[in-house]
Amino acid sequence: MNEILFQKNSNVRTPPASMTKIMTVYAAFDRLKNTELSIENECIVSAKAYKMGGSRTFLEIDEKVSIDELLKGIIIQSGNDASVALAECLAGTENDFAKLMNFYANRLGMTNTNFLNSSGWPEENHYSTVHDLAILSNAIIREFPDLYLYFSDKEFTYNEIRQPNRNRLLNSVQGADGLKTGFTRKSGWGIAATAKRNNRRITTVINGSNSSRLRLNAATSLINWAFSQTNQKLLVNEDQIVVKVDVWLGDKPRVNLVSSKKIISTLSFDQIQLIKSSLEYTRPVKAPIQKGNIYGKLIINIPGRSNIEVDLIAQEDVGSINPISKFFAAMKYLIFGTSLDE
Repeated sequence: MNEILFQKNSNVRTPPASMTKIMTVYAAFDRLKNTELSIENECIVSAKAYKMGGSRTFLEIDEKVSIDELLKGIIIQSGNDASVALAECLAGTENDFAKLMNFYANRLGMTNTNFLNSSGWPEENHYSTVHDLAILSNAIIREFPDLYLYFSDKEFTYNEIRQPNRNRLLNSVQGADGLKTGFTRKSGWGIAATAKRNNRRITTVINGSNSSRLRLNAATSLINWAFSQTNQKLLVNEDQIVVKVDVWLGDKPRVNLVSSKKIISTLSFDQIQLIKSSLEYTRPVKAPIQKGNIYGKLIINIPGRSNIEVDLIAQEDVGSINPISKFFAAMKYLIFGTSLDE
């Protein structure tokens, strides 16, 4: 279950810079997983790819480069040349590849994103949000667990030029295993970072920092805070009895309403202290009652979060009483407020 523990300006559109490359890699991973494409397949470097500025893998024009090498060049070295080469290899042109990127973005629910290129090279209508980039980051981890291992590689040498992974958290934060940094003058310094400890994963996305050091410190602080100051708490278990309610004109006086699902939430210490809940249901519940049908709602209020609503369902069937008994049961309930057999 993905939960947002902290957010600020999360839906403001901003240039994603080289964090764009997460989607470039996502598209390639999808092709590798679901088609005959192999990491051993080779791509030919075009003049456009060769001439790309900024961070580079230092590809040579017209040379053949494997998908494996291009992925390492994109993920580890943030190569703009490798990004264009891979895009052209998979879609013919970078423009057509950008259409594919937007198709995936739409499918993932990235509603504030528009990609125009594969590298994050500055263009006026090329944008995303930290919220959308978090959706993408979690999706690539979830959908391609084996291929995702590329993101934890700490260096890559191509054409005898060795470059370290630009994600410095890999060396400084416990459990860090991805994802991608980014920088342009307009966007500032950004990073999509993630770490896993004891089967629990935290992902953070930052953009607009004033320096690479501030970016590193902010991401480190957020990840460490999330692991140390929040805990996963079972709020309600599936089939847990939440309330016992009176039955109106039934062959049983009461029925248990139970939780329809299990709810686990990641909470800070303060949120745990301030959590509240309330119930909504008709009193009494009118027979006949069918096991598994919804007869109420549990509402869990956590400060700083949207309310969590859980359907309450009947634990068992309750039949109606015969017509003669209905009159006496109704009178007793109206007079004494109790059901027939109590």
